[in-house]
Amino acid sequence: MSLAAPEETSLEAAFVCNKSESVLSVIEKCLDNGLGSCLVVGDDHRLIGRISLDDIRRALADGTAIVDPTLGWHPAGNMISANPLRNDVDHQEILRPVVDASGHLTGVLIDRSTRPVQVAMPHMTSDDFRSMLDAFISGWISSKGPYVNKFEEDFSRFVGVRHGVAVSNGTVALHLALVALGIGPGDEVIVPDLTFAATINAVLYCGATPVIVDVDRRTWCMSRETVKRACTARTKAIIPVHLYGRPAEIGPITEFARGRGIAVVEDCAEAHGARYRGKAVGQFGDVSCFSFYANKIVTTGEGGMCVTDSAELATSLRVLRDHGMSPDRSYWHERVGFNYRITNLQAAIGQSQIWRVNEVLQRNARIAALYREALKGIPDVRFPPELPDEYRPVVWMTCVQVPAEKRLPLMRAAHEAKIETRPFFHPLSALPPYGKYARACPNSIELSATGVNLPTSHSVDEQVVERVARVFHDVFA
Repeated sequence: MSLAAPEETSLEAAFVCNKSESVLSVIEKCLDNGLGSCLVVGDDHRLIGRISLDDIRRALADGTAIVDPTLGWHPAGNMISANPLRNDVDHQEILRPVVDASGHLTGVLIDRSTRPVQVAMPHMTSDDFRSMLDAFISGWISSKGPYVNKFEEDFSRFVGVRHGVAVSNGTVALHLALVALGIGPGDEVIVPDLTFAATINAVLYCGATPVIVDVDRRTWCMSRETVKRACTARTKAIIPVHLYGRPAEIGPITEFARGRGIAVVEDCAEAHGARYRGKAVGQFGDVSCFSFYANKIVTTGEGGMCVTDSAELATSLRVLRDHGMSPDRSYWHERVGFNYRITNLQAAIGQSQIWRVNEVLQRNARIAALYREALKGIPDVRFPPELPDEYRPVVWMTCVQVPAEKRLPLMRAAHEAKIETRPFFHPLSALPPYGKYARACPNSIELSATGVNLPTSHSVDEQVVERVARVFHDVFA
């Protein structure tokens, strides 16, 4: 199997800046092209060098103004110098120039053949930058400001529910939801064995008892039957997790719960945009929780949101988020609350990113399809099971399963090739803090031991997929 040649692209404005362009303009180009760098040319279009976001960061720290030209003196006497292109380092750069005999730039090459590849990374664009800059300039940099309201309104509209309550991260969203629903000591809350620890931690924060159930081999999530078997007279809530973008059997779970007066808190941290029976995940729970961590489909760096159709629950969530203070009486605390607020700066980024959700989901689906094609000849590699028509999963990170004894050699080989991979979560039952709640969950154990996340982000193209595939073919040869 041979690696793809560097991709030659036409001379687009996204990759090239003139020496007289402002620092601000170059920042936006470096963000939008996803490479973090641009080639610099003079007025005659002769190549001068390369400039990166790291170069700009150093220059700004030294006093360069954001409106200064890329290559020009400013009052402080400093200058951003485009890095000269040297033969000994060119092969390490993603963005490489194509020049004619006179040194004029005629095209660029995108070459990812040697650069490290992360399993996930945020793609921050000039739109995100401008939104954040607007929030910064406005002076509303804490938990009050117009972007918080806009973000809540736009994201709840995206999910298809009436109310959104933005918070500082996805973990506190789960905690806040449980507290608003009155979960406390003596109550049992059903959680899946295969999930990130935040799910069970939120239950323990409330003083409630987590009841661990196994996941279904096909959906990778809890099912109605596992919930039914675990349910007791003390069960007060269920937290279905839509793991790795795959919806749980959320319709039947919700129907079962509501028939018994049990609350449902959806954990949608990894499944923005997934659907079940035509409805978006997040529409089923009494409260549903999302994460906006840096590796998520929508990111604010750190952040989260509770969404609900209940005006009463939304009011309670807002009061609890802000120290339990009354919305109508200044500094009057109605109950013990928390400082779980998001900032206007974070919300500005999130509100900008919402408009690209479908673009991100389509990109991730294309990447997963490339992996399927590149790895289809390896019998020991399994992709997630196909789901019935009522399920509409999304790709958060591309997932595969390999024989347990091959996973560590595979991940080591990938690391040597400068490719980051990630194992699936450990079962909660296997982790020391949760030993007293452990249950026999064979499906979770098998998935955890065999699952691998592959790089899935804006930095992954056909060349990266072929690099990953080469590692697989070498290990499984």
